[in-house]
Amino acid sequence: MDRFRLLPLVLSLALVTGCGLLPTKNGGEPEVEGPHRVPAKEAFSDGGDKGTPETVSHHWVGLSKVWEVPQLDEVPHRYGLVSDGTRFVGLRKEIDGSGEAELTGYDGASGKKLWRQQLPWAAVATPVASGETVVVPLGEEHETLKTPVEFVALDTTTGQERWRAKVSHRAFMGNHVSSRPAPEPGAILDGVFYYADGAKLIGRDLVTGKVRYQRTSKSHYALVGPRAARDHLVVLVRPDPLKDTEGINTRVRSVAVLSKALKPVHQFDFPEGEAPDEMVTSGDIVVVTSHGEPGRMWGLDARTGKNLWDQPLPRKIRLGLPVGGVLSLVDEEYRFIGHDMLTGEQLWTLATRKGDNQSLRGRMVGVADGTLFGLGHGVEIVDTASGKVIFGHQFTPRGGGLVVAAGGRIVIYNHDGFMGFE
Repeated sequence: MDRFRLLPLVLSLALVTGCGLLPTKNGGEPEVEGPHRVPAKEAFSDGGDKGTPETVSHHWVGLSKVWEVPQLDEVPHRYGLVSDGTRFVGLRKEIDGSGEAELTGYDGASGKKLWRQQLPWAAVATPVASGETVVVPLGEEHETLKTPVEFVALDTTTGQERWRAKVSHRAFMGNHVSSRPAPEPGAILDGVFYYADGAKLIGRDLVTGKVRYQRTSKSHYALVGPRAARDHLVVLVRPDPLKDTEGINTRVRSVAVLSKALKPVHQFDFPEGEAPDEMVTSGDIVVVTSHGEPGRMWGLDARTGKNLWDQPLPRKIRLGLPVGGVLSLVDEEYRFIGHDMLTGEQLWTLATRKGDNQSLRGRMVGVADGTLFGLGHGVEIVDTASGKVIFGHQFTPRGGGLVVAAGGRIVIYNHDGFMGFE
């Protein structure tokens, strides 16, 4: 595979080593005057009939550590992190993919451990959480088509299982037939967990697991999604070559926009032969990328179903995460590139510091609580308007990291454990 790939909201991390340092005053804790969480300077107004990105009302400008849960692994692991807003769940599994993963629930405000579970999380799939429920995709990284895959929902306060749902569609028809090691991540919208199972889209009550909505396509199956786009759901689909597709161009992929009841609202067809394979959303805005030769990137409005823009996408670009109407990409030199989600315009490029390419290998984008983070061997806060680093510090020796907001804290999970910040 000659390109980078970062699934939207895939909070998993392979263990690496290294010891680059971010400079701070006098080599000690970072000094930031005033509150660390401040109101945003700008917010998007109602776009009327047109869609807008998600509004950001505040963001962080500094961090002070208030608790820490050390964790030192003797062998390489993959990690995951997800929050329901009050509690967070850390996931860890040995990098060879064998055995079950360890899932641990914590209180976000205090860092207190609440529960621990062992489950076959595949470490390539994204958990999602809301209220007091986390939904975890289960499977095996060294899978066969006979290996069952499913979703399991857990109570984030106790770790007790709420429900399970099996996913039967395993085959992935790209340039060749392969199988997924775990279900494609789903989405939570208004107390319903939505997911795809081949040609089926299913919405289950988040707490009880009861099916509330279901739709089956006669001609297409889901490649990516569903993702929530404000009051809608969006799914990247392609024609199923094993079904009757008379009158349908099998070389055309599409984004389907649906209501919460899974009723079709809009459909956008990509040019024939394009193979889009990644998708992120912010408010009503959907960004889809194709990593073919050449690659391409599109901005779509889920409210109107219209194409806002499209442009070439350079090779070896990882799709990052959106915040405040800005989508950050990461190139092969670990530079962050900010794009306006409404226009596709490139706003800024944030390079690594001189001489730091080696120490910042594995630098990733993180988004939590209206804030863009750079997570490598240190923690950076990036101003989305200018692309400048407004805070930087290395809190633990090995660095790395995943980030969420929980219990009024910023929570970072890196190779040395968990940290809570105010």
